[in-house]
Amino acid sequence: MDNNLHILLNQIKGDWFLQENFYLLSNKQHKQHKERVSFVKNSQKGQFHIFNFLTENINSHRSIFKLEKVAINIVTVIRIHKNRQVNYKEYIYIINKNLMISLIIIKNLHKKKYLGVKISSYIRLIQ
Repeated sequence: MDNNLHILLNQIKGDWFLQENFYLLSNKQHKQHKERVSFVKNSQKGQFHIFNFLTENINSHRSIFKLEKVAINIVTVIRIHKNRQVNYKEYIYIINKNLMISLIIIKNLHKKKYLGVKISSYIRLIQ
């Protein structure tokens, strides 16, 4: 799994165009967001260090973060926010070296009810 994670993270290095669509299920609202993002630029030598990435980007005293599945072209990430009892499950699919799709499902653990769905597409920017 760790070897697959390093292969995956090396594939997503670089600048991307992100388009997000978020659907709130309770009141049927739709929100859209577009921006330019960069991934995996925390090392001066161009190598990704997973420990540095996780400690810089995750506040572990408020949430539990778990990589559930890592394969060559898919990652499943689970995050549970302790105070709000919210489960966040993300599926990241790498279609090819220039296109990724992410599906996020957010669920209230206390009420056992789905709160929202977020679908994101990433298109690599040519340098």
